[in-house]
Amino acid sequence: MPKFKHTFSIRYNYRYPDDWGPNSIGIYAKSLKDIDDICAVADLENNEYRKIDVELDENDPRLVRLYKAIEEKYQFKPSPHTIVPMAERRSYFGVVRKVEWTAAEINEAEFLRFSATRQIAHHENPDDEQWEREDYVVELDKKQYTAVQLGLLSPFQGLAVAEPLKSGLLSSDLAGLNLTPVIFTGGGSVKKPLWALKSHVVLPAMLNPLQNEHGEVVAADKPWARFESRHVDDGNCDPPVLRYRRAEVQRLGHFDIAMTHARLGNGQKMAYRWCIVSQKFRAALKQLKVPALSYEPVVME
Repeated sequence: MPKFKHTFSIRYNYRYPDDWGPNSIGIYAKSLKDIDDICAVADLENNEYRKIDVELDENDPRLVRLYKAIEEKYQFKPSPHTIVPMAERRSYFGVVRKVEWTAAEINEAEFLRFSATRQIAHHENPDDEQWEREDYVVELDKKQYTAVQLGLLSPFQGLAVAEPLKSGLLSSDLAGLNLTPVIFTGGGSVKKPLWALKSHVVLPAMLNPLQNEHGEVVAADKPWARFESRHVDDGNCDPPVLRYRRAEVQRLGHFDIAMTHARLGNGQKMAYRWCIVSQKFRAALKQLKVPALSYEPVVME
């Protein structure tokens, strides 16, 4: 399993000093003295602005003392959820858990969550029919990130490829691969066609719960509300740690690329299924010399 670093902030709200309490990225302290006291208990150095940007290993004894000091002073606790539920927002604060996988863990993982760090086009909201078909729609951009062969539909998690990578992927014998044309809006000539990177294989629901923007648990098959968001509740890990039941995945048979059961994102028309890939897929992209990619192990239980 990976190592985790807990990151959050402890600050004083100079502009609105009465506005103290927990928030999605830490807490606002009630006073500057409280920040000093909390620092002293946890052996953390304060700075001239009396703010603390915490980044401590999960097993660091200072983190245990820090959480204890905050709870004793304010009765606030770190939230175990990605989105703090509405009913808990006066008593739980947000913490990001940075995930650190070793190279060996990535190399040995059966499946990996796959993404890119470069942009290849700008997302455009699909119309209702396009959304139902799961078309990828992008804004026609004169730049079109011409040097990028595989990248994000910025700023969201849809992935698309261009030639010659499309041909390279099709010749790599990757089970489940499905490349569909990306739709461009705005008229004009498309100088660089793109293809959505997808799969014919859709995974079963992950073991992680899903949350909406209010922190409520949402069933994977529940119809989307119009302005609803959906997020993986993995304790706010960065990057997310997805968990599946091995026996359910094995029933699908062999694949090198599959899609998550759920579409995930900050709104119905900004949500995409995420790509889960095999080591063979990873090796193929390495052979094709595709840069700026990210892989995180998927946990099989």
